[in-house]
Amino acid sequence: GQGHAIPGITLDGSGSNRGLFRYLQKSAVVEDLKVEISITPTDFQDSLGGLVGNNRGLIRNCTITGNLKGESSVGGIVGINEAGGQVINCTFSGSVTGEHYVGGIAGQNYGSIIQCENSGSINTTEVDTELDLDALNREQLNAAENVPVCTDIGGVAGFSSGILQSCVNTGAVGYAHEGYNIGGIVGQQSGYLNGCTNSGMILGRKDVGGITGQLVPEVRLLYTESQV
Repeated sequence: GQGHAIPGITLDGSGSNRGLFRYLQKSAVVEDLKVEISITPTDFQDSLGGLVGNNRGLIRNCTITGNLKGESSVGGIVGINEAGGQVINCTFSGSVTGEHYVGGIAGQNYGSIIQCENSGSINTTEVDTELDLDALNREQLNAAENVPVCTDIGGVAGFSSGILQSCVNTGAVGYAHEGYNIGGIVGQQSGYLNGCTNSGMILGRKDVGGITGQLVPEVRLLYTESQV
């Protein structure tokens, strides 16, 4: 990157895994880069990121500004951050809109997102979702991507089973009375979450939280009568 800026990128048409880069592999490093981008594809609209569609490498000290709109796994910087993928000290501003797994930094995170900040608006407009009965897989009837409402929406990540460390969200997340698993940092969290702060307004319908919408697996504390 060397501190350079790439303005005015527009990606439309058909295709998933979209961004300035479609894929970053394990040995790839992108750092010290500024990108201004608009992604509004038609037809296939999954794994969209302002910088990378699918990341297994290292992204560091990058600033992304733009407007992204898709269906599943849509992130301001990365669509899907795979295990081993790292996003460190990066910022996003603008807007991100999608149906499932939508975040200001990453749509889905299985790796590490550290010291990143989102000031963009995440799913702050009404999103029309329809359930396609002809394409429905009955074995996955309860899967989040088959629910005809927005699910797993977060200021930093939509879904995370990886690491979220020292991240900040100041942007608005969610639309009033719409969507499940809406969180200021992460919509649905099953990994490691530490030192993150949110000051943005969070709106939704069910499982809505200032930091996380839903923590899984569920933890219950049971006390015996003597302990009480």
